[in-house]
Amino acid sequence: MLDSPWLKSYPKGIHWDADLTPVPVDQILDDAVAKWPLLPAVSFMGRTLTYRELAALVDRATTGLQKLGVKPGIHVGLYLPNTPHYLISFFAILKAGGTVVNYSPLDAGKVLEHKVEDSQTDFVITLDLVTLYPQMKTLLGKTRLKKLIVGNIGEMASHRDAVNASLAAAKQLVDVPQDGQHVKFEELLNNDGRHEPTKPRDLRETIAVLQYTGGTTGLPKGAMLTHANLSSACRQYWETAQGEPPLIEPAKERMLIVLPLFHIYALSANMLLGIRIGAELILHARFELDRSSPNSPKSTVTMFLGVPTMYMGIIGFPGIDKVDLRALKYCASGGAPLPVETLQEFKRLTGCQIFEGWGMTETSPSERSRRLARASRAHAGSRSPELPSNSSMLPIRPGLCHWESAAKSSSADRTSCAVTGRMRQRPRRT
Repeated sequence: MLDSPWLKSYPKGIHWDADLTPVPVDQILDDAVAKWPLLPAVSFMGRTLTYRELAALVDRATTGLQKLGVKPGIHVGLYLPNTPHYLISFFAILKAGGTVVNYSPLDAGKVLEHKVEDSQTDFVITLDLVTLYPQMKTLLGKTRLKKLIVGNIGEMASHRDAVNASLAAAKQLVDVPQDGQHVKFEELLNNDGRHEPTKPRDLRETIAVLQYTGGTTGLPKGAMLTHANLSSACRQYWETAQGEPPLIEPAKERMLIVLPLFHIYALSANMLLGIRIGAELILHARFELDRSSPNSPKSTVTMFLGVPTMYMGIIGFPGIDKVDLRALKYCASGGAPLPVETLQEFKRLTGCQIFEGWGMTETSPSERSRRLARASRAHAGSRSPELPSNSSMLPIRPGLCHWESAAKSSSADRTSCAVTGRMRQRPRRT
Protein backbone atom coordinates (compact mmCIF):
# COMPACT_ATOMS: atom_id res chain seq x y z
CA MET A 1 0.00 0.00 0.00
CA LEU A 2 2.01 2.96 -1.33
CA ASP A 3 -0.37 5.43 0.27
CA SER A 4 0.31 3.98 3.74
CA PRO A 5 4.00 4.70 4.42
CA TRP A 6 3.64 3.85 8.12
CA LEU A 7 3.31 0.14 7.32
CA LYS A 8 7.06 -0.28 7.10
CA SER A 9 7.30 0.75 10.76
CA TYR A 10 5.04 -2.09 11.95
CA PRO A 11 6.86 -4.53 14.26
CA LYS A 12 7.44 -8.01 12.90
CA GLY A 13 4.43 -10.28 13.34
CA ILE A 14 1.78 -7.52 13.33
CA HIS A 15 -0.28 -7.41 10.15
CA TRP A 16 -1.92 -4.33 8.68
CA ASP A 17 -4.56 -6.43 6.94
CA ALA A 18 -5.66 -8.34 10.06
CA ASP A 19 -9.10 -9.94 9.91
CA LEU A 20 -11.52 -7.76 11.86
CA THR A 21 -14.71 -9.70 11.23
CA PRO A 22 -17.25 -8.13 13.62
CA VAL A 23 -19.28 -10.09 16.15
CA PRO A 24 -22.04 -9.16 18.62
CA VAL A 25 -20.34 -7.47 21.56
CA ASP A 26 -21.88 -9.90 24.06
CA GLN A 27 -20.31 -12.78 22.12
CA ILE A 28 -16.93 -11.59 23.39
CA LEU A 29 -18.01 -12.76 26.85
CA ASP A 30 -19.65 -15.93 25.52
CA ASP A 31 -16.45 -16.94 23.73
CA ALA A 32 -14.35 -16.35 26.86
CA VAL A 33 -16.73 -18.43 28.99
CA ALA A 34 -16.59 -21.27 26.48
CA LYS A 35 -12.77 -21.28 26.52
CA TRP A 36 -12.00 -20.52 30.17
CA PRO A 37 -15.07 -21.17 32.37
CA LEU A 38 -13.07 -21.75 35.56
CA LEU A 39 -10.54 -18.95 35.22
CA PRO A 40 -10.98 -15.87 37.42
CA ALA A 41 -12.84 -13.15 35.50
CA VAL A 42 -13.45 -10.36 38.02
CA SER A 43 -11.90 -9.59 41.40
CA PHE A 44 -13.51 -6.94 43.58
CA MET A 45 -13.21 -6.24 47.30
CA GLY A 46 -11.94 -9.70 48.17
CA ARG A 47 -14.43 -11.60 46.00
CA THR A 48 -13.54 -13.32 42.75
CA LEU A 49 -15.98 -14.48 40.08
CA THR A 50 -14.98 -17.06 37.51
CA TYR A 51 -16.00 -16.60 33.91
CA ARG A 52 -18.75 -19.18 34.40
CA GLU A 53 -20.04 -17.39 37.51
CA LEU A 54 -19.96 -14.03 35.75
CA ALA A 55 -21.90 -15.46 32.82
CA ALA A 56 -24.53 -16.91 35.16
CA LEU A 57 -25.09 -13.49 36.74
CA VAL A 58 -25.31 -11.91 33.29
CA ASP A 59 -27.94 -14.46 32.25
CA ARG A 60 -30.02 -13.75 35.34
CA ALA A 61 -29.74 -10.00 34.83
CA THR A 62 -30.78 -10.51 31.20
CA THR A 63 -33.90 -12.36 32.30
CA GLY A 64 -34.69 -9.66 34.83
CA LEU A 65 -34.30 -6.90 32.26
CA GLN A 66 -36.48 -8.67 29.72
CA LYS A 67 -39.20 -9.05 32.36
CA LEU A 68 -39.04 -5.27 32.82
CA GLY A 69 -39.54 -4.78 29.09
CA VAL A 70 -36.00 -4.36 27.78
CA LYS A 71 -35.82 -5.40 24.14
CA PRO A 72 -34.46 -4.02 20.84
CA GLY A 73 -35.02 -0.28 20.75
CA ILE A 74 -34.99 0.15 24.55
CA HIS A 75 -32.16 2.19 26.04
CA VAL A 76 -30.79 1.40 29.50
CA GLY A 77 -28.44 3.76 31.34
CA LEU A 78 -25.47 2.74 33.45
CA TYR A 79 -24.68 5.22 36.21
CA LEU A 80 -22.05 3.19 37.99
CA PRO A 81 -18.47 3.18 39.28
CA ASN A 82 -16.08 0.27 38.71
CA THR A 83 -17.95 -2.57 40.40
CA PRO A 84 -19.09 -5.96 39.05
CA HIS A 85 -22.54 -4.40 38.60
CA TYR A 86 -21.16 -2.63 35.54
CA LEU A 87 -19.93 -5.74 33.74
CA ILE A 88 -23.03 -7.75 34.61
CA SER A 89 -25.38 -5.00 33.50
CA PHE A 90 -23.48 -4.09 30.34
CA PHE A 91 -23.59 -7.57 28.86
CA ALA A 92 -27.11 -8.24 30.15
CA ILE A 93 -28.49 -5.17 28.39
CA LEU A 94 -26.97 -6.30 25.09
CA LYS A 95 -28.18 -9.88 25.53
CA ALA A 96 -31.69 -8.57 26.20
CA GLY A 97 -31.48 -6.68 22.90
CA GLY A 98 -31.19 -3.23 24.44
CA THR A 99 -28.72 -0.39 24.01
CA VAL A 100 -26.31 0.74 26.73
CA VAL A 101 -26.16 4.45 27.56
CA ASN A 102 -23.18 5.40 29.73
CA TYR A 103 -23.60 8.14 32.33
CA SER A 104 -20.74 9.79 34.21
CA PRO A 105 -21.00 10.28 37.99
CA LEU A 106 -19.26 13.61 37.35
CA ASP A 107 -22.17 14.93 35.26
CA ALA A 108 -24.14 17.87 36.64
CA GLY A 109 -27.88 17.48 37.13
CA LYS A 110 -28.77 19.43 33.99
CA VAL A 111 -26.43 17.29 31.92
CA LEU A 112 -27.96 14.09 33.30
CA GLU A 113 -31.43 15.40 32.47
CA HIS A 114 -30.32 16.26 28.94
CA LYS A 115 -28.79 12.82 28.40
CA VAL A 116 -31.88 10.97 29.68
CA GLU A 117 -34.17 12.85 27.32
CA ASP A 118 -31.78 13.02 24.38
CA SER A 119 -30.88 9.32 24.51
CA GLN A 120 -34.43 8.17 25.30
CA THR A 121 -33.28 6.26 28.36
CA ASP A 122 -36.13 4.36 30.05
CA PHE A 123 -34.19 2.54 32.80
CA VAL A 124 -31.04 3.40 34.73
CA ILE A 125 -28.92 1.00 36.79
CA THR A 126 -27.10 2.67 39.69
CA LEU A 127 -26.06 2.16 43.34
CA ASP A 128 -27.43 3.32 46.69
CA LEU A 129 -24.51 5.72 47.17
CA VAL A 130 -24.98 9.33 48.18
CA THR A 131 -22.87 10.34 45.19
CA LEU A 132 -25.15 8.54 42.71
CA TYR A 133 -28.71 7.70 43.69
CA PRO A 134 -30.04 11.16 44.71
CA GLN A 135 -29.00 12.65 41.36
CA MET A 136 -30.98 10.08 39.42
CA LYS A 137 -33.92 10.05 41.82
CA THR A 138 -34.64 13.70 40.99
CA LEU A 139 -35.18 12.72 37.34
CA LEU A 140 -38.01 10.32 38.12
CA GLY A 141 -41.25 12.07 37.25
CA LYS A 142 -39.61 15.00 35.45
CA THR A 143 -38.07 13.04 32.55
CA ARG A 144 -39.01 9.97 30.50
CA LEU A 145 -37.12 7.79 33.01
CA LYS A 146 -39.41 4.96 34.16
CA LYS A 147 -37.48 2.97 36.74
CA LEU A 148 -34.23 2.92 38.69
CA ILE A 149 -32.52 -0.41 39.30
CA VAL A 150 -30.45 0.10 42.43
CA GLY A 151 -27.60 -2.07 43.63
CA ASN A 152 -25.33 -2.07 46.65
CA ILE A 153 -21.54 -2.28 46.67
CA GLY A 154 -21.54 -4.74 49.54
CA GLU A 155 -23.54 -7.33 47.62
CA MET A 156 -20.54 -7.81 45.30
CA ALA A 157 -17.89 -7.89 48.03
CA SER A 158 -16.60 -10.84 50.04
CA HIS A 159 -17.78 -9.31 53.35
CA ARG A 160 -21.05 -7.56 52.62
CA ASP A 161 -21.94 -6.51 56.15
CA ALA A 162 -18.50 -5.09 56.88
CA VAL A 163 -18.44 -3.08 53.66
CA ASN A 164 -21.91 -1.67 54.24
CA ALA A 165 -21.10 -0.84 57.86
CA SER A 166 -18.04 1.07 56.73
CA LEU A 167 -19.99 2.96 54.05
CA ALA A 168 -22.80 3.74 56.47
CA ALA A 169 -20.36 5.07 59.07
CA ALA A 170 -18.92 7.37 56.41
CA LYS A 171 -22.48 8.45 55.51
CA GLN A 172 -22.06 7.20 51.97
CA LEU A 173 -25.28 5.15 51.79
CA VAL A 174 -28.83 6.40 51.23
CA ASP A 175 -32.23 4.79 51.75
CA VAL A 176 -34.01 3.69 48.58
CA PRO A 177 -37.82 3.52 48.48
CA GLN A 178 -39.62 0.27 47.75
CA ASP A 179 -42.18 1.24 45.14
CA GLY A 180 -43.05 0.80 41.49
CA GLN A 181 -40.27 3.11 40.32
CA HIS A 182 -37.48 1.18 42.02
CA VAL A 183 -36.10 -2.34 41.59
CA LYS A 184 -33.32 -3.77 43.72
CA PHE A 185 -30.42 -5.21 41.76
CA GLU A 186 -30.79 -8.39 43.80
CA GLU A 187 -34.42 -8.63 42.65
CA LEU A 188 -33.28 -8.24 39.06
CA LEU A 189 -31.12 -11.33 39.55
CA ASN A 190 -33.77 -13.35 41.37
CA ASN A 191 -34.60 -15.80 38.57
CA ASP A 192 -33.26 -18.91 36.84
CA GLY A 193 -31.43 -17.05 34.06
CA ARG A 194 -33.48 -18.50 31.21
CA HIS A 195 -34.17 -15.73 28.74
CA GLU A 196 -35.17 -15.13 25.15
CA PRO A 197 -32.02 -15.04 22.96
CA THR A 198 -31.69 -11.79 21.03
CA LYS A 199 -29.12 -11.09 18.34
CA PRO A 200 -28.47 -7.84 16.45
CA ARG A 201 -29.99 -7.82 12.98
CA ASP A 202 -27.07 -5.98 11.43
CA LEU A 203 -23.80 -5.63 13.33
CA ARG A 204 -22.85 -2.54 11.34
CA GLU A 205 -26.13 -0.77 12.06
CA THR A 206 -27.34 -1.95 15.47
CA ILE A 207 -26.18 0.44 18.19
CA ALA A 208 -24.61 -1.31 21.16
CA VAL A 209 -23.60 1.79 23.12
CA LEU A 210 -24.57 5.45 23.10
CA GLN A 211 -21.41 7.06 24.44
CA TYR A 212 -21.76 10.75 25.22
CA THR A 213 -18.87 13.04 24.43
CA GLY A 214 -18.65 16.68 25.37
CA GLY A 215 -16.94 17.73 22.17
CA THR A 216 -16.06 21.42 21.93
CA THR A 217 -19.44 23.12 21.63
CA GLY A 218 -22.92 22.84 23.05
CA LEU A 219 -24.40 19.98 25.05
CA PRO A 220 -22.91 16.47 25.08
CA LYS A 221 -23.58 14.43 21.96
CA GLY A 222 -24.16 10.68 21.87
CA ALA A 223 -21.68 8.83 19.66
CA MET A 224 -23.45 5.83 18.15
CA LEU A 225 -21.15 2.83 18.59
CA THR A 226 -22.41 -0.30 16.87
CA HIS A 227 -21.61 -3.90 17.66
CA ALA A 228 -19.24 -3.81 14.68
CA ASN A 229 -17.51 -0.65 15.96
CA LEU A 230 -16.77 -2.08 19.39
CA SER A 231 -15.96 -5.67 18.46
CA SER A 232 -13.63 -4.52 15.68
CA ALA A 233 -11.91 -2.10 18.05
CA CYS A 234 -11.39 -4.93 20.52
CA ARG A 235 -9.86 -7.10 17.81
CA GLN A 236 -7.59 -4.23 16.77
CA TYR A 237 -6.23 -3.96 20.32
CA TRP A 238 -5.54 -7.69 20.29
CA GLU A 239 -3.75 -7.53 16.95
CA THR A 240 -1.70 -4.56 18.13
CA ALA A 241 -0.44 -6.59 21.11
CA GLN A 242 0.77 -9.37 18.85
CA GLY A 243 4.21 -9.54 17.28
CA GLU A 244 7.26 -11.70 17.71
CA PRO A 245 7.12 -12.30 20.60
CA PRO A 246 3.56 -11.23 21.51
CA LEU A 247 3.11 -8.83 24.42
CA ILE A 248 0.17 -10.63 26.01
CA GLU A 249 -1.08 -14.21 26.12
CA PRO A 250 -4.64 -15.50 26.47
CA ALA A 251 -5.63 -16.88 29.88
CA LYS A 252 -2.42 -15.66 31.53
CA GLU A 253 -2.93 -11.97 32.25
CA ARG A 254 -4.05 -9.96 35.29
CA MET A 255 -5.37 -6.50 34.43
CA LEU A 256 -5.70 -3.77 37.03
CA ILE A 257 -8.63 -1.51 36.12
CA VAL A 258 -8.77 1.95 37.67
CA LEU A 259 -9.96 3.91 34.63
CA PRO A 260 -13.75 4.43 34.81
CA LEU A 261 -15.59 1.80 32.79
CA PHE A 262 -18.24 4.34 31.81
CA HIS A 263 -15.53 6.00 29.67
CA ILE A 264 -14.94 4.53 26.22
CA TYR A 265 -11.19 4.10 26.83
CA ALA A 266 -11.69 1.71 29.74
CA LEU A 267 -14.81 0.10 28.27
CA SER A 268 -13.03 -1.08 25.13
CA ALA A 269 -9.34 -1.30 26.04
CA ASN A 270 -9.81 -2.60 29.59
CA MET A 271 -13.10 -4.50 29.80
CA LEU A 272 -13.64 -5.84 26.30
CA LEU A 273 -10.00 -6.61 25.55
CA GLY A 274 -9.49 -8.12 28.99
CA ILE A 275 -12.45 -10.44 28.59
CA ARG A 276 -11.46 -11.34 25.05
CA ILE A 277 -8.11 -12.69 26.26
CA GLY A 278 -9.48 -14.38 29.40
CA ALA A 279 -7.69 -12.02 31.77
CA GLU A 280 -8.53 -11.52 35.42
CA LEU A 281 -10.01 -8.03 35.74
CA ILE A 282 -9.10 -6.46 39.09
CA LEU A 283 -11.62 -3.69 39.68
CA HIS A 284 -10.99 -0.60 41.77
CA ALA A 285 -13.66 2.05 42.12
CA ARG A 286 -11.05 4.81 42.04
CA PHE A 287 -7.33 5.36 41.58
CA GLU A 288 -5.69 5.49 45.00
CA LEU A 289 -1.94 5.06 44.97
CA ASP A 290 -1.74 3.12 48.22
CA ARG A 291 -4.38 0.65 46.96
CA SER A 292 -4.71 0.90 43.21
CA SER A 293 -1.25 1.27 41.72
CA PRO A 294 0.60 -1.93 40.83
CA ASN A 295 3.16 -1.27 43.55
CA SER A 296 2.73 -4.19 45.94
CA PRO A 297 5.83 -6.41 46.34
CA LYS A 298 3.50 -9.40 45.85
CA SER A 299 1.65 -7.92 42.88
CA THR A 300 1.35 -10.08 39.80
CA VAL A 301 -0.48 -7.49 37.71
CA THR A 302 0.69 -7.77 34.10
CA MET A 303 -1.50 -5.16 32.37
CA PHE A 304 -2.23 -1.57 33.34
CA LEU A 305 -3.90 1.18 31.34
CA GLY A 306 -3.93 4.72 32.62
CA VAL A 307 -3.63 8.40 31.90
CA PRO A 308 -0.47 10.50 32.29
CA THR A 309 -1.31 11.75 35.79
CA MET A 310 -1.57 8.16 37.03
CA TYR A 311 1.88 7.29 35.71
CA MET A 312 3.27 10.49 37.23
CA GLY A 313 1.75 9.47 40.55
CA ILE A 314 3.24 5.98 40.39
CA ILE A 315 6.81 7.07 39.64
CA GLY A 316 6.59 9.76 42.33
CA PHE A 317 5.15 7.48 45.01
CA PRO A 318 7.40 7.31 48.12
CA GLY A 319 9.43 4.10 48.18
CA ILE A 320 8.54 3.08 44.63
CA ASP A 321 12.19 2.21 43.94
CA LYS A 322 11.92 -0.62 46.47
CA VAL A 323 8.95 -2.22 44.75
CA ASP A 324 9.37 -4.92 42.09
CA LEU A 325 7.14 -3.99 39.15
CA ARG A 326 8.74 -6.33 36.63
CA ALA A 327 5.57 -8.39 36.21
CA LEU A 328 4.13 -5.56 34.12
CA LYS A 329 4.39 -6.22 30.41
CA TYR A 330 1.56 -4.22 28.80
CA CYS A 331 0.96 -0.58 29.74
CA ALA A 332 -0.85 2.06 27.77
CA SER A 333 -1.62 5.73 28.17
CA GLY A 334 -4.24 7.98 26.62
CA GLY A 335 -6.39 11.01 27.25
CA ALA A 336 -3.52 13.51 27.18
CA PRO A 337 0.11 13.74 26.05
CA LEU A 338 2.53 11.68 28.14
CA PRO A 339 5.64 13.61 29.21
CA VAL A 340 8.84 12.08 27.88
CA GLU A 341 10.40 12.10 31.34
CA THR A 342 7.48 10.11 32.76
CA LEU A 343 7.70 7.52 30.01
CA GLN A 344 11.44 7.08 30.50
CA GLU A 345 11.31 6.90 34.29
CA PHE A 346 8.45 4.38 34.25
CA LYS A 347 10.39 2.14 31.90
CA ARG A 348 13.44 2.38 34.15
CA LEU A 349 11.36 1.32 37.17
CA THR A 350 9.40 -1.47 35.52
CA GLY A 351 11.15 -2.47 32.31
CA CYS A 352 7.77 -1.95 30.62
CA GLN A 353 7.30 0.43 27.72
CA ILE A 354 4.18 2.61 27.91
CA PHE A 355 2.38 2.66 24.59
CA GLU A 356 0.54 5.88 23.86
CA GLY A 357 -2.69 5.79 21.92
CA TRP A 358 -4.75 8.46 20.22
CA GLY A 359 -8.40 8.38 19.32
CA MET A 360 -11.85 9.78 19.98
CA THR A 361 -15.04 8.54 21.57
CA GLU A 362 -16.33 8.16 18.02
CA THR A 363 -13.49 5.77 17.13
CA SER A 364 -14.26 3.37 20.01
CA PRO A 365 -11.75 5.02 20.97
CA SER A 366 -8.20 4.34 19.74
CA GLU A 367 -7.11 5.07 16.19
CA ARG A 368 -3.33 5.16 16.50
CA SER A 369 -0.79 3.49 18.79
CA ARG A 370 2.93 3.94 19.32
CA ARG A 371 3.10 0.17 19.83
CA LEU A 372 3.02 -0.05 16.03
CA ALA A 373 6.32 1.81 15.62
CA ARG A 374 9.47 -0.27 15.73
CA ALA A 375 11.93 0.58 18.48
CA SER A 376 14.13 2.44 16.03
CA ARG A 377 11.19 4.67 15.03
CA ALA A 378 9.24 5.00 18.29
CA HIS A 379 11.05 8.05 19.59
CA ALA A 380 9.31 10.44 21.92
CA GLY A 381 7.18 12.98 20.11
CA SER A 382 6.90 10.90 16.94
CA ARG A 383 3.58 10.33 15.22
CA SER A 384 1.98 6.97 15.97
CA PRO A 385 0.94 4.64 13.12
CA GLU A 386 -2.68 3.68 12.49
CA LEU A 387 -4.13 0.49 13.98
CA PRO A 388 -4.45 -2.60 11.75
CA SER A 389 -7.07 -2.43 8.97
CA ASN A 390 -8.19 1.04 10.09
CA SER A 391 -8.67 2.55 6.64
CA SER A 392 -10.21 -0.55 5.12
CA MET A 393 -12.72 -0.76 7.97
CA LEU A 394 -14.16 2.74 7.59
CA PRO A 395 -17.69 1.36 6.97
CA ILE A 396 -17.39 -0.22 10.44
CA ARG A 397 -15.05 2.14 12.25
CA PRO A 398 -15.11 4.90 13.21
CA GLY A 399 -18.69 5.44 14.29
CA LEU A 400 -18.69 9.11 13.46
CA CYS A 401 -22.43 9.67 13.72
CA HIS A 402 -24.08 11.35 16.68
CA TRP A 403 -27.42 10.25 18.03
CA GLU A 404 -30.49 12.37 17.64
CA SER A 405 -33.83 11.02 18.73
CA ALA A 406 -36.53 10.73 16.12
CA ALA A 407 -38.65 13.21 18.05
CA LYS A 408 -36.02 15.89 17.48
CA SER A 409 -35.17 15.20 13.85
CA SER A 410 -37.45 16.38 11.06
CA SER A 411 -38.02 14.44 7.87
CA ALA A 412 -36.35 17.25 5.95
CA ASP A 413 -32.95 16.89 7.60
CA ARG A 414 -32.62 13.18 8.36
CA THR A 415 -29.32 11.93 7.04
CA SER A 416 -29.38 8.28 8.04
CA CYS A 417 -26.35 6.96 9.89
CA ALA A 418 -27.93 3.92 11.48
CA VAL A 419 -31.29 2.26 11.70
CA THR A 420 -32.12 3.96 14.99
CA GLY A 421 -30.16 7.19 14.87
CA ARG A 422 -29.64 10.30 12.84
CA MET A 423 -26.71 12.52 12.01
CA ARG A 424 -26.90 15.76 13.92
CA GLN A 425 -27.07 18.83 11.74
CA ARG A 426 -24.16 21.05 12.72
CA PRO A 427 -24.99 24.78 12.81
CA ARG A 428 -23.12 26.80 10.22
CA ARG A 429 -20.62 29.33 11.44
CA THR A 430 -21.44 32.92 10.70
